[in-house]
Amino acid sequence: MSDIKTSAIVLPNTINTALRLGVDIQDILRQLGISIDLDHITQSIIDLKQLHAIVTAVEKASGHPAIGLLSGEDFDFDYLPNLKAFIMSAHTLREAFESTRPMQKLITPLLILKLEETKKVTSIKLEPDIALCEEDERHYTEMALACVKSLTNRLMRKTVSPQAVHFRHGRSEITPWYEDYFGSVIVLNAPENAIIYDRAIMDIPLPGRFTEIRRQAGNIVNQQMTDSPLQGGLAEDLKRILATHGDLFNAPIEQVARSLNMSTRTLQRRLAENVNSFVEIRDQIRFQLAAEALKSKQKSIEEIGDKLGFSDRHSFSRAFKRWSGLTPSTYRKTPSQ
Repeated sequence: MSDIKTSAIVLPNTINTALRLGVDIQDILRQLGISIDLDHITQSIIDLKQLHAIVTAVEKASGHPAIGLLSGEDFDFDYLPNLKAFIMSAHTLREAFESTRPMQKLITPLLILKLEETKKVTSIKLEPDIALCEEDERHYTEMALACVKSLTNRLMRKTVSPQAVHFRHGRSEITPWYEDYFGSVIVLNAPENAIIYDRAIMDIPLPGRFTEIRRQAGNIVNQQMTDSPLQGGLAEDLKRILATHGDLFNAPIEQVARSLNMSTRTLQRRLAENVNSFVEIRDQIRFQLAAEALKSKQKSIEEIGDKLGFSDRHSFSRAFKRWSGLTPSTYRKTPSQ
């Protein structure tokens, strides 16, 4: 995780949370050797490992068991006003949350939200493509889901309680804090981190919808993504989109290009510049995601293979052995890998 970067714009919010809780944040930053340059903060990055060290230290010093809730609730896009305008001018909640992809390149590559629906509910799932240790994942999930709750209420201009909130961790002593904050059913040891709303609210016209402002803000946000210090190459873009949408592993290149908001010709040109075919880079990403998932030991081999688009465990095992020389089960049991 030490080589994963996030934008430094998340720091002021964590600092404000610490100050609100009476924590000597200056001493914590000094001990960790972290400085802040507000003049250039949108172009500054910080190791995710350092960010989690700050959050852990603030939580310990304050005695608050879930400061991620406070940090997430207070996040207001202070240094990204055009991204805020882009989201807040959406016509519906669905449109707002389906257009959060810029957050991955302007805030953190871990902020991947995916909407899944039944006839009655919409689950806004947090699906980072990088495995985190349990406590780091807990902090990050608290921040992200609190931000979703706060954003929903601001978009609707009223308090809308979720039906349930799911956390993958099992820290039951925090449940009362979660219940008080979200005002809903809390499920621990869940298979995924998610906040669940009544589906009926997703398509209600929002009071702040503003087509022209959204168009203009979207154009500016697209340019900001190009200039972002978190801007990755084609391989990174493909990895994120494939990790979030497993059905694209077996999709035609035209469908993948649409998911990346580019033409098929542009995607083919960029692949050629990287001296790769789509099949080659797809399999490289498959191997990387498979290896990360096997290391984390959070999903079964069958679940990993299914998410990566393989028809069965045998097909996944055969491909993984071709890539690594080991079967998935052997790779998972080998600490040195």
